[in-house]
Amino acid sequence: MHKIFLGSLLSFSLAFTLAACQAPEAGSCEEFREVRGNCDGNNAFAYEPVNYDLCNNVDPECKQFYDCAAALACVPDPDFTWILGRENIDAKVNKEPCIPRSQDPECGKKCCPIESYRTLCPQPEDKECTDDDLRVPEEEEDEE
Repeated sequence: MHKIFLGSLLSFSLAFTLAACQAPEAGSCEEFREVRGNCDGNNAFAYEPVNYDLCNNVDPECKQFYDCAAALACVPDPDFTWILGRENIDAKVNKEPCIPRSQDPECGKKCCPIESYRTLCPQPEDKECTDDDLRVPEEEEDEE
């Protein structure tokens, strides 16, 4: 009985220690993957999970990029897909103020433009933070 308890305690301690030892940039990368995955879930297309963990091998300088991207909202863009970003409500469309989608979801070409996390969140100079490599588009099955 005590062996089971001690084994469980040791396993829990080891798991807790390993999680606590995770590099900060790896944690930021994982949070970004989760937030973007939830946002991607709104889209008609799907991504299959990659079978390797790139977040364990990210550059420490990418932490700021991942933190910035994970903090953004999931917004619909003009192509009817959902992306991490924000609406630029200060933009002009044909010299007129744009219309936020929250006020009129069918604003069409008068909608405020969406800024993607790729343009909002700067990547470190001379580095490209792992981004597209964190997901792989699912291949569509041919219907016969």
